[in-house]
Order: sequence, then structure tokens, then C-alpha cells
Amino acid sequence: MITAEEEKKTSPELRKKESFSFQARKALAQFRKLAFSNWLTGFGTVAVITFIGLAAVYVITKGAIAPYNPSDQNLLHTNAPPSISHIFGTDFAGRDIFSRVLAALPVDIGIPLFIVFLSAVIGLIFGMIAGYLGGLIEEAIMRICDLFLAFPTIIMALAVAATLGPSLLNAALALTFVWWPPYVRLVRGGVLAVKSEDFISASKALNSSFFYIMRKGLFPNIIPAVLVYASLDIGTALLSLSSLGFLGVGIPPDLPELGAMVASIMTVVYAYPWEALLPSIIVLLIVLGFSLFGDGIREVTDVKVRPHVLLKNRFLGESRRTEKEALAKASSS
Repeated sequence: MITAEEEKKTSPELRKKESFSFQARKALAQFRKLAFSNWLTGFGTVAVITFIGLAAVYVITKGAIAPYNPSDQNLLHTNAPPSISHIFGTDFAGRDIFSRVLAALPVDIGIPLFIVFLSAVIGLIFGMIAGYLGGLIEEAIMRICDLFLAFPTIIMALAVAATLGPSLLNAALALTFVWWPPYVRLVRGGVLAVKSEDFISASKALNSSFFYIMRKGLFPNIIPAVLVYASLDIGTALLSLSSLGFLGVGIPPDLPELGAMVASIMTVVYAYPWEALLPSIIVLLIVLGFSLFGDGIREVTDVKVRPHVLLKNRFLGESRRTEKEALAKASSS
């Protein structure tokens, strides 16, 4: 006889909720395993989460977490050194540097994420088409990629940004315009390696559609490499965006941006070094955080690197266990 409580426990809705919570816990455990595989990756993960969290909170609170309005000028306190009222001092217009750095985080993190995401999508589409279809289509796509890669990325981005004019969207589009070719090459190489596998041949024999093979056969095998490359590429995108801001191209002059903040003080940097120090350190920490985070994911997911990492961790674990046992024996004796 099934009671009412047992019937509730076996209901489809409850089973669905339990399976969802199990999947969520499993995904969280896998993320912890990836993000904290070693202390360098852990540092990168903490840095990435911290800066993304600060940027999100600044946007949600509409700048309420900043001690001052980043645009307010106080000409009586220009180039003030760090103090209790201004933790990192003020700039040439009397604006609080710490508040301007907080205001610049959504721009300097959001725009690189947008650039990398859009470039990855373009690379996945054209890379899978080129690698799977081959022939003249592959040749045309790859020659266009070679044409873009023949010129320095920052030079082409400067030309496009100067043509489009000063705007945040124009700066993002200018960098995206020159950022997608490496993703196409990466995806195409992965497709060429996967499409010769037996399960792709079986899908073709079963007369599966082109989009089905792309979605079920190629995409799941290519996306890990793209995610690792993208996580490493975010720091490079931030450096390029800061370079545009430093050169005064693409970024509006009234918008807080880390590269533009460093550029505004370059003529008197030796007299007021603190004005360039904080934005430079923030750029360094963001780039370092994303680089270490991406490198840690690569170590865990790459089949060529992972066995060496596992052996190293096992060796370190055994050596620590042996050391603890020796200390325990010495203390007992």
C-alpha cells in the first residue's frame, strides 16, 4: 500500500526537482575541481570572481558603492596624494581615482567579454563550415583569415576605431572585427580532427542532416578547446582595449577607462605616480587572473597535460602523508 507521502516522493515534479538539484551540485563540484586545481588557478579564479562581482555590483547599484561621483570635479583638490578622504588620491581635475576605477570596471571587463564571446561565435560558425565542407568554401574562408592575420591586430583595430568614431560600441566592434580569425583556425583544426571519427561516419551513413552532425557530433567535441582559448584570450582583449583608450582612439574621452586614465597622467607621471599606479595594477591583476584561470582549465581538460598534473598531485599528496606519518612517529616516541 503506497502512502500519500511516498506518492509525493515519487511524483514527477519532485523527481525533476531532485535531479535538477543533483545536477547543480555536480556542476558546482566540477567547477570547484577546475577552478581550484592548484593555488595559481585558485588565485586566478578568486581575482576573476572579485572583479566581475565588483563590476556587476557597480552596475546594479548604479554607482552607489563608489565613495564619490567619478565625474565630479573639485579644482581645489587636484592631484591630491592618497589620504583618508581619497584612498588613492585625485587626478588633474580633482576626481577621485578610486571611484573612477570602480566606474571603469564594467567597461574594462564587459567589453572584453563581449569581444571574446562574439569572436568565438563567429569562429564556431565559420570554422565548422570550413572544416566540415572543405573545398572552395574552406579555401575562401581560410584565405580571408590569413588576410586579417597578415596585419598587426592593434593597427587594424586603431584604423577601424578611428574610422567609426569615439564610441564604446565602436571600440568593441573595431576589436571584434580583427579578433575572430584565430577562433576560425582553432575550430577548423578541431573539426578536421573529429570529422574522420567513426561516429561522424555513422551519422553520415544514417543520413543525418548537416545541422544535426554539427550540433551533436562536432560542437560538443570542439567547445572545450574554444572555452580554454577564450578564457586565456580575455586578458589580451583587455590589454588591446586599454591600448585604444591609452592612445585616445575609440573610447569617449568623458568615459572612465583604465587605459585612458593612465594616458591622462603620462606627461606628469613622475610628479604624481599614484595617479597611474592604481589603474595599472588593476589591469595587471585582471589580465593575470584570467590568464591563470584559463591556464588552470587547460591543465585539467587537456588530455596531454592532465596525466602529468594528476601524477604530480598524487606525488605531492603521498610525500605530505609520509612526512605527517614520520612526524607522528617522532612525537609518539
